[in-house]
Amino acid sequence: MYADDNQVLESEEVVRFAVVGNTRDGIPWGDRGKGLSRHKEAGARVAADLEGQVIEGRLDFVVFLGDEVRWSTASEWSRFGVRHAESLDSTHLPRGEHKRVPSLVVAGDREFVLDGKLARLEDSFPGLGAEIGFNRVASWYTFDLKAGEQTWRFMTLDSNKDALGSRWNEQDAWIPRAANGDYDHLLVFMHHPRLTLALGEKMNEDNVPRGLVDAVEQHTGILKLRTVFSGASHTSEVFLPEGVIGTAYIGAGGGGEVASDLERWGDGTPAGYEDIQLEPLFDLGLQKLLVEQAERVEVPEKVFDRARAEGEWEGFTAAYDAGYLPLSGYWIVELEGGEIRMRWRHVNAEGEGTEPYRLSYIRGPGWKSGGTAPPQTPVPSQEPVKEAPATTE
Repeated sequence: MYADDNQVLESEEVVRFAVVGNTRDGIPWGDRGKGLSRHKEAGARVAADLEGQVIEGRLDFVVFLGDEVRWSTASEWSRFGVRHAESLDSTHLPRGEHKRVPSLVVAGDREFVLDGKLARLEDSFPGLGAEIGFNRVASWYTFDLKAGEQTWRFMTLDSNKDALGSRWNEQDAWIPRAANGDYDHLLVFMHHPRLTLALGEKMNEDNVPRGLVDAVEQHTGILKLRTVFSGASHTSEVFLPEGVIGTAYIGAGGGGEVASDLERWGDGTPAGYEDIQLEPLFDLGLQKLLVEQAERVEVPEKVFDRARAEGEWEGFTAAYDAGYLPLSGYWIVELEGGEIRMRWRHVNAEGEGTEPYRLSYIRGPGWKSGGTAPPQTPVPSQEPVKEAPATTE
């Protein structure tokens, strides 16, 4: 694990990490019923591209947003370990010649299948979670990262309310303490999305994601909650429902071989908003990706019509067809002082990684989005992030 619960780290350099969810393989009888598309080698291509970032020394750690496996068995976790063997820093894997990085992990619903106590998740990520005693695993935790003069709090939450059982009440009681304290910005990571336009995934299921965000916001400072990352939707998406100074909601579920169609706009009332839409420049980037895809493979005209709500789709909600344009990939996040910069890295069917979209936040102007990111970004310092010295009252 990159950090233990309640640990304080500090770095004078840019801190850079990747965020990816749904790295699992497909479940033919389950995914097909949800209308999801399957691209058999997509997960391996994303893992290989992520490995390239690690080998080049461009990442300090990787965040996995849940559904790392189809079900929690030794063979599934072994498959996960082999796929990410050259990237992850793990005592369970032989060390190769490449640089490796530590991880953060979020519990998804698949991690509970056949393993309600999350024992295998903890075996795969030793040191997971806050201390709750009685040899039980807490799938929630927090730590601080001092980036220059600004402190970023990382908070990982478990949105699997039914699967947690009585542990849900323990997390609920923990949130006020975890959200309190002396820090400048807050990042929240959880599996289920408050906002999503992915077909086959429920927005704000059972009001659990919104309830978690509301509980956090009740106990943190005004405008401190900078970004909420979720990974359950099998796609990549961006929302700024509160405008340029509000919270950004990032969907990072494009890490595996299963992909969901993505609508461009929709009804946000289940999550506490009115009409919602993909962040406009992100949406524009997807339009360009679809055109580029048609230059490589044959894309039927009806796919374009659906994406633009034209022709036979006029009057309906526009959507990107995951059968022809799976939004596979992950997010690269950079923290430097009080600034956060995010780049969506798309990995296509040829295994080529591009960065067609970026989003950044600076206190004052707020969020600013843009198109293709620069082809070269500074390599972070190879000096490890240090633990902040303990202080005494």
